[in-house]
Amino acid sequence: MEPSNVRKKKGTTQREKRTVTCDVETAQYEDVIVKSSLIEASSGGFSVDLIHRDSPNSPFYNPSETPSQRIAKAVRRSISLVNRFKPTSSLSTNAAQSDISSNGGEYLLKYSVGTPPVEILGFADTSTDLIWLQCEPCSICYNQTAPIFYPKKSSTYKKASCSSAQCQSLPHSSSSGGNNSSCQYSMDYYDGSSSDGDLAVDTLTLGSTTSRPVPLPKTIIGCGYDNERFTNANGSGVIGLGRGAISLASQPGSSIGGKFSYCLIPFTSHGNTTSKLNFGSNAVVAGSGAVSTPLILGQDSYYYITLEAISVGRKRIDLTNASESGNLEKGNIIINSGITVTSLPEQLYPGFISALKDEIHLQDVYDPTGQLILC
Repeated sequence: MEPSNVRKKKGTTQREKRTVTCDVETAQYEDVIVKSSLIEASSGGFSVDLIHRDSPNSPFYNPSETPSQRIAKAVRRSISLVNRFKPTSSLSTNAAQSDISSNGGEYLLKYSVGTPPVEILGFADTSTDLIWLQCEPCSICYNQTAPIFYPKKSSTYKKASCSSAQCQSLPHSSSSGGNNSSCQYSMDYYDGSSSDGDLAVDTLTLGSTTSRPVPLPKTIIGCGYDNERFTNANGSGVIGLGRGAISLASQPGSSIGGKFSYCLIPFTSHGNTTSKLNFGSNAVVAGSGAVSTPLILGQDSYYYITLEAISVGRKRIDLTNASESGNLEKGNIIINSGITVTSLPEQLYPGFISALKDEIHLQDVYDPTGQLILC
């Protein structure tokens, strides 16, 4: 069923799937990768604010909600988001209960795009690469708080050609057709939501915590004209922070030394303190309290780490028999900034739940949402 808050052009009945593919054999790659000097970044790095969607600093903050209501909604969003990676997950009971898109995420990043710059509020997501936002004129668009970006009003906006290296780096792309064909991207998610539009380059500007804006000219973005089944997303699209070449973490390249990090404070924190997304030298995390774990590289853009065990109180539950050989599977969990709740490998749950029951001496109750195993 089509969500009630989408806007369609008059006469549009359904999304037209693009079937014309780009000609890889005759591709003449364009050099449109960002080559900004980023003076501020190279001299000392920079940081931008990350805003939790439920914090008082968020434009979507609802002061009438109780802390338990916010947590319950975060659980529902997380369960829906898990379905993107494993649609048959035992955690999922009804993805339709999610109150935002599975591509929504939890932390918001304020940035500007175009010349003159237009302020955008996007969801920061380490599990995807493409930076995409809603654009006019829309075929299908969901409601968002701020005005939708109109690329024709930007003097630095330029569509990427079908033969560009950036177009070829996309997992799903197609051609607009014609002699000067432009590249069109297609993002599809397990819950049925999707975004389709033009791949383009434009100036993306980050407002750093030093109040000095950091411009990133010729940043690769997706201009989405067809964004389906995103319910109450409010923010415009996604800021991809994955490992791929077209993510915000990768496009600045050597100007930030290939480094980024983020520090997430609880959204229940009082005052004006916000989480930080750090680039360049600011991204280095060091000191007596810092610990690290290796990132395991996979074939995709996710950031994998190896989970060995989990502890409840003084009881340690080891993850064993995770592979056919009986050895611990490397890279068995991913880091995802778009999910509040940690989803564990299924074989850990029996021991984990048993340990919780031993540690918390309260009577079990039925979860009215039917989503939590232990409540």
